[in-house]
Amino acid sequence: MMDELNKQISDLRIGKETALSYLMDQYACALHFFAYKFIKDKQTSSEIVSDAFIKLWERREHFEAIEPIKSFLYLVVKNACLDHLKHSRNKYRYEEANLIELEATDQDILRKIIYTELVELIVYEVKKLPRQQAQVLHLSFMEDKNIQEICDELGTTANTVYFARSKAVATLKKVLAQKKLSLHYLFLLLFFNLPQ
Repeated sequence: MMDELNKQISDLRIGKETALSYLMDQYACALHFFAYKFIKDKQTSSEIVSDAFIKLWERREHFEAIEPIKSFLYLVVKNACLDHLKHSRNKYRYEEANLIELEATDQDILRKIIYTELVELIVYEVKKLPRQQAQVLHLSFMEDKNIQEICDELGTTANTVYFARSKAVATLKKVLAQKKLSLHYLFLLLFFNLPQ
C-alpha cells in the first residue's frame, strides 16, 4: 500500500493525472464528509472538495509525502467552507449555527480531521455489509435522515430499518474489535451523536 502511495505521489509531482484520480478516489469521500460537517450542503461540499483537488494539482510539485498532501487538502477545504459561510446568503444560519466553527482552535480542527478519518474507516467497512444494512447506515449517518425518511426512500417499514441498523452496528462493532481498535466509544459517538 505504501509503495503504491509513494508511486502515486511521485507520479503526481511529474503531472500524471492518473495519480490525481487515485488520490481523489482515496480521500474525496472523507473530505466531502468533512466539508459537509461545516456547511450542511452536499452540492457546495462537492464543489469545495473538487476545488481543493484542483489547488493540489496546481501545487503538485511541492509535495513529497502523503501527510503534507492530506494536511493541505483539509486546510483548503476548511478555509473554503469558512469563506462560504461568511458569504452565505442565509445570514441567520451563518451567525447562529456556525460562528463557533469560525473560532475553532487548531485542536478542534484536528479533532474534526481525526473524526473524518475514523468515518472513512467505518465507511470502508460499511461497504462490506449486506446491501440493506449498508443503505440504512449510509442514509442514517451520512445523510442525517430520520427513520421515516429512510423508510420512505427504501420503501420499507420502521421495524425493518431498526433491525437492519442494529445488525449493521453489531457487525461493525465486531469488525472494529477484531481489528484491535479501541473505537467502541468513538463508534457510538459517530452513530449516535453522544457528547464529545
